[in-house]
Amino acid sequence: MEMDLGIFDSLLSLEETYYDEGYTEGAKDGETAGRNEGRAFGFEKGFEKFLEMGKMQGRIAVWKSRIAQPSSDASLAGTNAQIAPITNPRVIKHISQFENIVSNPSTVNDEESVEEVDESLKRGRAKLKIICNMLGEKEHASGGSEAAGASNGGEANIEEGNFNKNVRR
Repeated sequence: MEMDLGIFDSLLSLEETYYDEGYTEGAKDGETAGRNEGRAFGFEKGFEKFLEMGKMQGRIAVWKSRIAQPSSDASLAGTNAQIAPITNPRVIKHISQFENIVSNPSTVNDEESVEEVDESLKRGRAKLKIICNMLGEKEHASGGSEAAGASNGGEANIEEGNFNKNVRR
């Protein structure tokens, strides 16, 4: 009475078969999830960098509008009496250099361009600090949300995105 063991061979390797199948599916799902998570992280970091660049360019636009034009001193004094015009040639030179640093950042997604944007941000932050110190202004507009929140007594700040903190419903 010899039993045919061939019908039980598939049962003996059942655990290994399901393990291999689960491993393959998990690797495929992990690759997809990792790619999606990496893409979302990249968008988030890119947004943060370009938001800071935009804030810097906004500061440049305000400062450039404050640079005293020799022909329009009378009209400037009448419309913006509270804002002091910028007349210091060193500050004007720094503003021009600052504009060159942060204007036209690369939007290509490769290592060299990302390093270039990071370097521009680093140089831009340093130049922003110099200009703010020369003008006697605070540089909180491009700083972190904690510093901005502390500087305005915890009030809502639309620049930092925490404008719903003090709203009662």
